[in-house]
Formats: sequence, C-alpha cells, structure tokens
Amino acid sequence: MSDCAPLVSPYPFQSRRFGEQLFIGGVLPINPEGTLRGAGDIEAQTHAVFRNLQVALKSAGLEMSDLVRLNTYYVFEGDESEATLYWERMTRVRLQYLPNPGPAATAVRVRGMGRSGALIQLEAEAFAAPAAQRQRIMPSRSWDWSIPVPLSQGWKIGSQVWVGGQVSADMAGKAVSIGDLPGQTHNVLEHIRHVLLDAGAGFADLTQLKVCYLHDGDAHAAEQRLQEIMKVIRDICGETLPPVTAFGISLLYEGLLLEIDATAQVGLASKALQTRASNCNWATEHQVLRTGSRIQIASLSARYKALEPACEDVVNQLALKLEAVGSSPTALAHLHVFIADDEANDVPEHAMSLFAAALRRLCGESLPPFTLVRVNGLPRGVPLQVDAVAVDLVIHSCSPETPPTY
Repeated sequence: MSDCAPLVSPYPFQSRRFGEQLFIGGVLPINPEGTLRGAGDIEAQTHAVFRNLQVALKSAGLEMSDLVRLNTYYVFEGDESEATLYWERMTRVRLQYLPNPGPAATAVRVRGMGRSGALIQLEAEAFAAPAAQRQRIMPSRSWDWSIPVPLSQGWKIGSQVWVGGQVSADMAGKAVSIGDLPGQTHNVLEHIRHVLLDAGAGFADLTQLKVCYLHDGDAHAAEQRLQEIMKVIRDICGETLPPVTAFGISLLYEGLLLEIDATAQVGLASKALQTRASNCNWATEHQVLRTGSRIQIASLSARYKALEPACEDVVNQLALKLEAVGSSPTALAHLHVFIADDEANDVPEHAMSLFAAALRRLCGESLPPFTLVRVNGLPRGVPLQVDAVAVDLVIHSCSPETPPTY
C-alpha cells in the first residue's frame, strides 16, 4: 500500500497513516449518517465505538492486534462508589473486542464529548509490525485492574515505547496511599519507571507525559493539586521535562488523585545534551520535542475566553510550534482538544464545529484526526488547550496539497 494512497470511509472517525503507523481519532458511537447509537446505554455505545474502531483499522489494512495504544474517554455522573462498577460494565464489552495481548491503554472519566449524548469516545495508535518485532511490557512490580483484562502496561517497537495509564493502585485495582498526593505521584512514577526499565529506557528517554489530575469542581484546589504533582515529577524526572499535557478529570477508582501515561524513545537520553545544546530539535520551554520523524507538542493553552477566538489562537500556536522544529501542518497525525467551557457544555456540537473550522483554515479540507473531549478543568483556568503528535519526513513524500487521509 502506498503511504499516500487515501482510503475513503463513510464512518464517523478520522484516521491517517504514515508508513507503518496509523493514528485514529474521534471514534464516537454514531453511525455513518451521524445518528447516535445506544442513547443513555454505555454498553450499547461501547459496542458501537469498537465496531467503528474495527472499521477504521480494516480500512487501513490493519487489525485490532496491531493496536499499541488505546485511549478511552467516558462519561459517568453517578455516585462515586459506583464508578468502578460502571467501568467494569463498559470493560466487559471492551473485552469482546480487545485482542490478547491488548494495547497499552488509558481510560479516563470526562465531562463529555463533542457530541451530545455520547458516553464514550476512542482514539488509538496502531503499528503494522510483525509479532517478532513487538515487545509487550508487563513488569513484575506493577498494579492490576479490578477485573481480568488483556491490556498491557506498555509496548515497544523498535526504539518507540508506549506506556499505558499508570495509577496508584495495588494488584486488586484498589487505590493505595489514600489522601497522600505526593505518595500517589511517587507510586505512579515508579510504575512508569519499571515499564521504561523493561523497555531498556529511563526517565531521560521520555518524549511525552500526559497527567490526568483530580478536579472535583474546586478550581483552586485542583490547581494546587497539579502544582504538587508537577513538583514531584520534576524532583524525580529532572527539571528538563518532555512535552507535558495536563487536564482535570474524575478518576476511576475511589481515592485516586492522578493518572499518567507516557511515550519514550530508547536512546534519547544519550542524544539529549547534544540536541539541547544545538537547540535544533527543542522549541521554546520544551513545548515541542522532535525525535527523528516523530514530533510531540505539549498542550497549547488558549489566551482567549470566548471559544471561537480560543480555537483560532491554539491552532495558530500549533503552526508556530511545528515551524519551530522545521515541520508543517501536513505532518499532523493526531490532536487532543480539551475544553473546559460552559459554552461547549451547553452545545458541544458547536465547539466541535468551531475547532474543525479553525483547523481547516490551517490544514485545508483533509483534516488530521482529532479527539475533542470536555473536561472538568484545565491548568490556570484556561477554556481550551490542544496537544498534538506529528510524523514528518514520510508525509513530505506526498504532495503538500493532498496529505494522506485514511
């Protein structure tokens, strides 16, 4: 299959393939006509999104077993004591679709999606590599889920490492270090360290961190919580961090205060001093990190409160960050769009439309995959932030006017 050959699908998701890598975003429980499936029913909607995910993979010539990373965003508004049971109901459906072994995964509770009534949304990364070239990472010193699942703590292909969402839990999926935020942060980083060790990497090889922190409606307390988490991260990982994304959510297991997932590239640490000294691959404040063809962009925060100018602002920032590492919007592979804004919560479809319009002005009609979620809060109280991953070089073999869309 040509790297640049477009595949046309009527289903409601965006995907883009770069050589062996496939990025899928915005998988919602809707049919090709845009009708919501399974209104109010998390199990029916979970079936719908996984069937759509299967279609996305098949359209690109891949299978569920090629998944290396899977992010699940879901809505639960019931009593906290029932949150784990709700997750288990959703996950028993997921088990009907997940391969064994499954991807490194993160599942977080959010306020909503870019579609009214949607209770779940997926985004994923798959890699077309033979089984012999894939290393599943399951450290002996780790936590486990509350029910048996085939998910993985991490995957390694070549020098690339994906670390699934790590929490401060025990082998029964119960939160530990209750009420101790520094303790929970240490536990999470220790889990990440062991995944990296098994992959032959360390903290200095990190290329991205995504920090999900508890935000229960008290913005001041949530901001203090995030600052305390980041202090521990800097104490352990060093002051020079990779691009970091942070957003406020409700956590799965009762008592949890944070969840972190990550990516890394084995051998990055050995190149770091030369790279940073020459400043050829780092953008300002380490918001962008380029390692070969892969580019990680940290969350870019909107400087406007109103949603329309906020969307324009972050998209313009995105273009500047890509330019700073010698790339362009044609390399965009996937974007996370996090919104904490009453306007978006009132009419989520309007927020989706505004962001798509801003992105279209940057990228043209062939939009890169993006996943829009409404969260409880964002750092410093901003209404919108965006992070991104891009893959350069391969896509430059295509016409810049017609980036590949799968």
